[in-house]
Amino acid sequence: MALQTIAPGHDRAKYLGGSDIAAVLGISPWKTPLDLYLDKIKPRAEGERKPVLTRGIRWEGVVSEMLVERLEADGHSVEIVGSNNRYRDPQHDFMAAEIDFEVRLDGAEEITNVELKTVHPFKMKEWGESDTDHMPTHYTAQVMWGLGVTGRKNGILAALFGADELRAYPVDRDEETVQALRSRGADFWGNHVRAGVPPDPISIRDTDRLFYEDGEADALQADPALSEWLMRMRFIRAEIKAREAEAEVLEFQIRKAMGTNTQVLMPNGKAACEWKARTGTYIDEAELKKAHPKIARQFTRKWEKRVFNLKHFDTTGI
Repeated sequence: MALQTIAPGHDRAKYLGGSDIAAVLGISPWKTPLDLYLDKIKPRAEGERKPVLTRGIRWEGVVSEMLVERLEADGHSVEIVGSNNRYRDPQHDFMAAEIDFEVRLDGAEEITNVELKTVHPFKMKEWGESDTDHMPTHYTAQVMWGLGVTGRKNGILAALFGADELRAYPVDRDEETVQALRSRGADFWGNHVRAGVPPDPISIRDTDRLFYEDGEADALQADPALSEWLMRMRFIRAEIKAREAEAEVLEFQIRKAMGTNTQVLMPNGKAACEWKARTGTYIDEAELKKAHPKIARQFTRKWEKRVFNLKHFDTTGI
């Protein structure tokens, strides 16, 4: 059965794609399940894409060329079948996958899905050697999702580290994994996106986005678990405060010893700290209001945010 493609410029909010599945699983470095949910019900404009993502898209052509050269050098014949095709799942209309690059290797009938990535060299420690399966789990999930949507068996993730080191990671379809991803995706779409029910928050930022307004009820009675969390938080914050005070005393002693010196060197000659002058600029808000009150008012914005404040509560009877 021929795969159904999705036209460029489609509304990504209507589909659950390969780059979304890691967020569904809660393993994405960039999005939580709540972030993804809000993107689907209140999609962001294309111009709001993060610079790191747009940079990766610009480099895809370079990475694909390098991969073809690498495969041919390894003795493979490579037929380029397509690039940047978006496919709709034949079973679920909300599942989709954009495949960066599609090739047919050594004249085989089977098409291989290729995902192209650019990786900062500082992230190399998260990756294994080429031709292994040692790569970040969120990328493995993306490739496996694409194999599920297209019904194919083989994938490759090509990662370019810096500007010149290419590594290729084969990903073979694992049916149990594919079905597990599809099940989680269907659950997320049905029980959250279509139902209009946000997933549970998993970070502080999530709580700010989900519970951004004060509720009608003024107070929540603490149960034993919540009481324990509050007690532990108070203890930890007190310990942090004490440690910060200790660190401030040590910094004072170090500064006093340094005087006008700009560095301290350890016995092995390595720099341990610096105390150097820096320059910068800032807007003098008070003077701006005096000199240009109309301009100051024009660009003054009100803000409102719920602020978490731990009280010095009485622990008697807890």
